[in-house]
Amino acid sequence: MKELYISLDTWGHKELKDYLMSLEGIFEVNIEDTNKLDVYLKYNSNLITPKIIKMEILLFLNVVKIPSLLSFNKYPEFKTLNYTIVRDDLCCEYCFKGAIDDLFEIEGIEQVESNFNEDYLSQNYEDREKIKINIKYNPNLIDSDTMKQIELNLNI
Repeated sequence: MKELYISLDTWGHKELKDYLMSLEGIFEVNIEDTNKLDVYLKYNSNLITPKIIKMEILLFLNVVKIPSLLSFNKYPEFKTLNYTIVRDDLCCEYCFKGAIDDLFEIEGIEQVESNFNEDYLSQNYEDREKIKINIKYNPNLIDSDTMKQIELNLNI
């Protein structure tokens, strides 16, 4: 049994948990809906994949065309390496969330967290702290040079 955590910048829906539980391969769902939507679940990887689960959530919430992903954890069962992206500034919130979504889709990237918060862009430029995106990746699938290339290709 595998685990998955996804944090989205959207409102929850009362029926999301029931919907996810109805999907074949999902066994447990916990949802926290405060300022963001945090979805934690356990699933059978022989029946459903993290990409399909993410897409099911986005489709159900009707946010497929709106980048909403803030962070995720695929809970790997192996040792990962860390890679940190540091930016003095962001293009925009839309691009940041799109970049996190792009990272989710890359095989071998197992976890992404950042210090980004919804107040970041409303702060004065001089008061903003640098954005740090912490990535944990599978060293058997991705090497440090590939991570550097992934960073260069991100639109943030």
